[in-house]
Amino acid sequence: MTDTYSINVGSDGTARLTGELTFETVARLHREMEQSLSKTGPIEQVDLSGVPLADSAGLALMLEWQARQRKRGRELSIVNAPDNLMHLAKLSEAVELLNLSGRSTQE
Repeated sequence: MTDTYSINVGSDGTARLTGELTFETVARLHREMEQSLSKTGPIEQVDLSGVPLADSAGLALMLEWQARQRKRGRELSIVNAPDNLMHLAKLSEAVELLNLSGRSTQE
């Protein structure tokens, strides 16, 4: 596992994450997202296409971000989730709560 990651919040309201969403990375990633939001404004979508792996801490981070958006009266769409995050979300019955979708298998 690695703690290398990056976050890029675009003007289109999409936060693009790369790297692993694990216990080792989520605290720093959460702080960076909050700092990014103060500069870019609200996000509407989180794109996880650059995330190869997410553990339960990654799932908890997505739940936190979704809850914060809802408190602000907004909905967050989380797309291109890696298979293991989709599996954890299904086990937790959190797919709909997160507004989560996995990666397309179509090329």
